[in-house]
Amino acid sequence: WVRQVNQAVKSLDEGVGKLVASLEQSGQLDNTLIIFTSDQGFAWGQHGFQVKLAPYAANIRSPLIISMPSRFPEGKVCEHPVGGVDIVPTIFSVAGLDLPWEMHGRDLTPLLENPEAKEGARPVLTVHTGDSYGSNTDVVPIAVDEASRSKLYMRGAVPWWVSLVDGKQKYIRTLIPGEVEELYDLAEDPEELVNLARFASHRDRVIELREMAIAELRRTG
Repeated sequence: WVRQVNQAVKSLDEGVGKLVASLEQSGQLDNTLIIFTSDQGFAWGQHGFQVKLAPYAANIRSPLIISMPSRFPEGKVCEHPVGGVDIVPTIFSVAGLDLPWEMHGRDLTPLLENPEAKEGARPVLTVHTGDSYGSNTDVVPIAVDEASRSKLYMRGAVPWWVSLVDGKQKYIRTLIPGEVEELYDLAEDPEELVNLARFASHRDRVIELREMAIAELRRTG
């Protein structure tokens, strides 16, 4: 499986390379918005998982490279966290189109124009509710029977959770009664192995991030 994944990645890289070369040869590269990304990651044993879905970087972090040389600086790295929901509003903005309806994501063009800016950051909310969406997520299921367990644990793997990344810190709340909250310092502990929420010295920060997560849930409906 590892070999097959790497073979697939190599073929993707080669295909993207051919596409970029064709854009360059046809004189369209500078004025083309290219977004290189993927769906969520796939853990290979990290945190005991061999699935997507869980709230750790190995499971859900994705590459994100955006290029449009005529508009955005090249070779820069933006340290602010962003989410997949930000991609569609960004495409509409670059195309000069209004959003057809309200969206959770934000336009990333200010960060693309000035990737090293200190301002402009905001927390990134990520939510896993299995195959349930909209009003079907108003009440968190309690696994008292097979139907509710199937709803709470998508395909028997990972229960519902809410996560918020603020700068270099990540807060996780698994939506099971009695489950501990989690707090990770992504700069010092990128593999998310030390849960700082266990320590009294981080109590105030856990409460702050919990309230920020609730505020984002309310803001996004």
